[in-house]
Amino acid sequence: MQSTIQRFAMVGVVIAAVAGLAAGSAQAAVSTTTLPATAVTSGSAFLNGTVSTGGAAVLWQFEYGTTSSYGKTTPVQEILAGQGTVPLLDRIGGLKPGTKYHFRLDAQTGGASTYPLFVYLGQDRSFTTNRLGLIITSAKLSVRNGRASIPVTCAGTQTCKGKLTLTLQRAGRTLTLASDSFAIRAGRKSTLKPKLSKTALNLLKNARGHRLGAKLTAKSSVGQPKLTQNVTLILK
Repeated sequence: MQSTIQRFAMVGVVIAAVAGLAAGSAQAAVSTTTLPATAVTSGSAFLNGTVSTGGAAVLWQFEYGTTSSYGKTTPVQEILAGQGTVPLLDRIGGLKPGTKYHFRLDAQTGGASTYPLFVYLGQDRSFTTNRLGLIITSAKLSVRNGRASIPVTCAGTQTCKGKLTLTLQRAGRTLTLASDSFAIRAGRKSTLKPKLSKTALNLLKNARGHRLGAKLTAKSSVGQPKLTQNVTLILK
């Protein structure tokens, strides 16, 4: 469903074109500013902005979506006449984890019974929602005393539990270099240290520069997304 502001956008352009100099002065008194999003989580965020009303009554809303074409809006709200610059915010939910979103603040003066009508489209801003589950904070994993150090963060609101494996593809075969279970509380950082197999250590010692490419897979037991990431083992 189109919002009030979206439905009247083209009408506002037409009326503004024929309203004359007096209308132009009224238009210049109103402006919108889109401010950075705050309190961004894996599924929600607060959108912020300000409207300089010039004392006029103003309707406002945020547009948002995964592209600068937006596609979704917050409910239309009203600023009563007689105010100056007004800070605004609205919470949006139902967002996808690890996804970039665009948004802007739009405002409208005038309407069906008050002319002229103008629409003010704010500048585009963006933010990226937090990911869920286990996040590896480095793709270069140091190996000491036969163990690989894997720095990770548990993002989201649930404890990250499951099993991770380090594997290597050789001659059409999948070699398991290491495996270990993990349990990290939500919002916490940790360093996992799975023990490497003898095969893995021999491959590392013989590898040029003592560096070996591998694939790390973490499967969660609590419904979080499976993590698959290419990493490099570096023998120290």
